[in-house]
Amino acid sequence: KASVLVAALNIRGIGNPNPWHPKHKWYHVNQLSKENKAGILILGESHLNALRHANIQALFGRRLEVLFSEDPINPNAKGVAFVINKDLLSTDNMLTWEIVPGRAMLLQIETHKGEKTVILGIYAPNAPLENAAFWETLHKFFRDNPTIPKPDMMGGDTNVVEEPIDRLPCRADPDAPTKALDLLLTSLKLVDGWRKTYPTTRAYTYTQLRNAGGGSQSRIDRIYIRRDKFAQAYDWQISSVGISTDHRMVSVRITQEGAPTTGPGRWVWPAHINGDKELTEFIHKRGTQTLEAAQRAADWGIRDPASNVQTLWASFQSDIRDKARTRSKILVPTAEAEIKKLEADLKAVLNDPTIPEDEVIISAALLTERLARTHISKHEKSRISARIKNRLEGEMIGKYWSAINKTKKPREVLRRLLKPAHDVPTNPTAKYETDSQRMATIARNYHNKIQKVRRDTAPDIRDPTIEVVLQRVVRKTTLEQFSDLRKQLTRADIELALKLSANNKAPGLNGIPYEVWRMLDSRFRTKTSQDKPAFDIIGLLLLLYNDIESFGITPGTGFSKSWMAPIYKKNDPADIANYRPISLLNTDYKIFTKALTIKL
Repeated sequence: KASVLVAALNIRGIGNPNPWHPKHKWYHVNQLSKENKAGILILGESHLNALRHANIQALFGRRLEVLFSEDPINPNAKGVAFVINKDLLSTDNMLTWEIVPGRAMLLQIETHKGEKTVILGIYAPNAPLENAAFWETLHKFFRDNPTIPKPDMMGGDTNVVEEPIDRLPCRADPDAPTKALDLLLTSLKLVDGWRKTYPTTRAYTYTQLRNAGGGSQSRIDRIYIRRDKFAQAYDWQISSVGISTDHRMVSVRITQEGAPTTGPGRWVWPAHINGDKELTEFIHKRGTQTLEAAQRAADWGIRDPASNVQTLWASFQSDIRDKARTRSKILVPTAEAEIKKLEADLKAVLNDPTIPEDEVIISAALLTERLARTHISKHEKSRISARIKNRLEGEMIGKYWSAINKTKKPREVLRRLLKPAHDVPTNPTAKYETDSQRMATIARNYHNKIQKVRRDTAPDIRDPTIEVVLQRVVRKTTLEQFSDLRKQLTRADIELALKLSANNKAPGLNGIPYEVWRMLDSRFRTKTSQDKPAFDIIGLLLLLYNDIESFGITPGTGFSKSWMAPIYKKNDPADIANYRPISLLNTDYKIFTKALTIKL
């Protein structure tokens, strides 16, 4: 279902206080929010004050909204903050309440269309008696202020655990803070979502330095959720991050009842596999076979409707796409592969009852440290790439400049559509569809129906009307232009069309971008200049396009199929008629039409 990621992390300060210094942690917070697509981040030990907050908003205010509570005595300690991702959530009509300065802050925000979520962000004291007093203060606040909404969620660094399993080595915490916390949770009807999901699993969010605390660990960072909302929460995670901190991040996805069912998204050919030797050799071999078969089919002069250049091309595209998908799952970046292995090893060590506890403590501490270093290294590489891109393109008017400077708005999700039998918006018995597959069917059927409007008009009325319309076209082609248009496309036409096709454009249904065809053409030129055999992608496209010009599109090849992106215009958003459709076609189709346009 459509969801919002809520995460909590103790960032242990801001790093270098200079907002322009690369070690300033908010560059990493911005990247963390973007890469994880976190709608809401709850930060502990944020160490923010008015000046620091102003600097952060100046740097990242286009895509992040930061709300904070500072410690009134020492802003360089404590502090709690909310970070709202404007790409994902609207910041209109938010409300906040500061309950304990620098320790507890309440946020009310619209997380789904028409549904507000109340989140309590906390950073609890470490000392047991102060910790107990903190929970008692929160309990008293909500008891004495009944008009203030009670939280649907509570997240942050609690500095206490409720059960011995949440500490390594296992031990119970003092009664005073645990009982005070339990009283608060009972009154607010909150439950520990991760522990309820994994009742016997051991995992931890905080590791003491081995030279200071012997490598002991605890799950003191938690997210609680209201009992009646637990069914709408999923994907509870504890994960390391690329920020220098001794805590791990906890996160969960929240949805709402009646939210639309969404799929995993459409597959797009990833750029990092273009240099893969196995994939390259497969494309060369499969492409050469297809080109030879297509050339034979074209030379025979007798065209088989069931087996021709177009069907050969469709089969070739399908095969290289399947191969690319397979290789993309194998060719994960080295850091990603190492992180997955370390996560698996850590989980295995912590939950293996045959390993002595003292060995578990040492092994878990070592694995956690390696995980943190790997995440930081991966994170830093991303930061370096981002800085290089900004240095090269940040001051030039272009796609990147526009993206970083435009005002961010949350992406709208098509949440429901009127069913065709109930297409009157004012109908009190109107029924809606929320399943994405069936919503897509409603949209497709609606636009197919539009294309057939007045198709049954009698020829004696239709034909004269067409003639009248055509007579209004005053510009005519010359005989020379007409002669040129009758000629089939040439290799030069296709090469120019591919050259003029822009990079970084959304591909069609098959997920293959222009960059793949451009890469294959570049390899062909390089290999042929070295007198080496190579697959000629332009030669194959030439045979394909000439076949289409001569015989039309072969049914079943999917050459002209597209996926439709509905853009909302106005009026009832549940009525598909109120959306403007944009069709994204496959890049091989667009190269063909671009080549034809060049001839015009």
